[in-house]
Formats: sequence, C-alpha cells, structure tokens
Amino acid sequence: MNIELTIRELRHSSSIVRYEAAKRLGGIPASTDEAQIVIDPLIAALADSDSKVQYAAFSSLIKIGARRAVMPMIDTLINNLDSQLWALLKLNIGMRLRAGLIELVDRGDNDLSDHLHKILTTEDSTLDEHQRALFIRLLGKTGDPRRVDMLISILLRNNVSLQVAAAEALGMVGDKRAVPPLMLFVRESEDTFSDNAVREVAVEALGRLGDLVAFDPLISCLSDPNEWVRRAAAEALGRLGDARATEPLAQSLQDYSPMVQDAAFAAIKQLSASPLSQ
Repeated sequence: MNIELTIRELRHSSSIVRYEAAKRLGGIPASTDEAQIVIDPLIAALADSDSKVQYAAFSSLIKIGARRAVMPMIDTLINNLDSQLWALLKLNIGMRLRAGLIELVDRGDNDLSDHLHKILTTEDSTLDEHQRALFIRLLGKTGDPRRVDMLISILLRNNVSLQVAAAEALGMVGDKRAVPPLMLFVRESEDTFSDNAVREVAVEALGRLGDLVAFDPLISCLSDPNEWVRRAAAEALGRLGDARATEPLAQSLQDYSPMVQDAAFAAIKQLSASPLSQ
C-alpha cells in the first residue's frame, strides 16, 4: 500500500474513494511506524460528511490501536447524537467497535473521566439509554474511584441497560465500595433486582473485585436457575481464589449446561494454582 497516496485519497471528492482509503488504512499493523502516521488523517476523516467514511475511519482507528484518538472519537459521537454512525454502532455489527473503543481507554485517564462525567451529568442531555450505557462503560474503563458513587447510583436505578453498564463499570474500576450494592443483585427474586442480565454482570463484577465477603452469595449462584448466572458465578469463584469453592465447583461439572461445565473446570484449575489454596 502506498500510504501517502491513500492518505490523500481521504480527501478525494468521491465518498467511495474516501471510504475505501479509510478502510485500507485500518489494515496497517498497529505496532508499525506507519500506523502512527495515519492516525491524524483518520481523526480528520471522522468529520467526513459521509457516514460510511466516518464508520470506516472509526473502525480503522480502533484496529490500529490509536489510543490518542479516543477523545476525538468520543467527541465525534457526542457532537451528533442522531448520526448514522451512532445508528450503526447500536446494531449488533457495531458491538466490535463499541468493545474496541472501550479497550482503547487508558486506566488512570482522569481527563477523559472528567469529560465523560460532564457528558453523563449534563441536565439537558439528550442521550438515549444505548448512548448513556456506552459512556458509562467508557467511564468505568478509566478506573477513576471518584466515579464510584455515581455508578452505584446508576446501578440502583430501575433501568436494566444502565444497570448492566454500571455493574460492568464498577467491576472495571475495582473499588470495593461497590461490593455491597452489587451483592443486592446476586439472587433470584420477584423484585426489581431479578433481571438475569443484571445479576450475571453483577456476579462477574464481584469476581473482579475479589472480596471474599461475596464468597457465600457466589456459591449460592452456582445453583441459580439461569445458566448465564451460574457460568458467571463459576468464573467469579475462580477469580476469588478460595479453595473452599473447589467442591461446589466440582458439582457444577455435572451441570446440564456445557458452558457452566467449562467455566467450573477452568475455575477449579485456577484455584489449584491460587496461593489461597496452598
């Protein structure tokens, strides 16, 4: 690929040529010097008038691991909440890009945390729940402990999409202040805390937080009616590293769900190597 020519094509009068150029630049290996050269032209292409060119530039920046493009990418999203780029990101095909953008966020990026906090707390914000959920996850990836109270507040609201995002974010932040509110969700009940998706992610978050106060509730989740919650409980117990979980996990090897069996087997292997089991 002639990189200089391809960069020039990002400014071509034809949107098809610009789209193909933006797409090709994403094929440059992330570890090369060339990848650094194309970041700024791709950032500029985020403002393209054609949504397909925007999407290609967005995708390519993620593929080459352009961490310094995170703020411009977020600003592109926040500056046009009704864009076709957002419409594409909300679809299943946009899942990879949403995950890729989250992955690019550096832990400890307090400037980004402040920016996202402002976006999420602006009273006249017109964010829909899909947009809000993405920004919550991005906030969690910064690992900023200043945002724990806000994330807990979102977790306790009666909105499943935002609760799932907040639980995931709290797991990423890793602050043990989140343990008590997360533990409210690790049970099957008839109240507002019974949504399977929320409980699954809450269980996963408790595993990441690593507080043994969650041990007994997580053991109980191995017999949860929902197989995704049981799988998450097995993985979480492996993360906790307490050998007392070995026998209950061994019973989960007989679970009718193959994914629960696999999670239990992996957790038992993890426990056998844990310092707490020595």
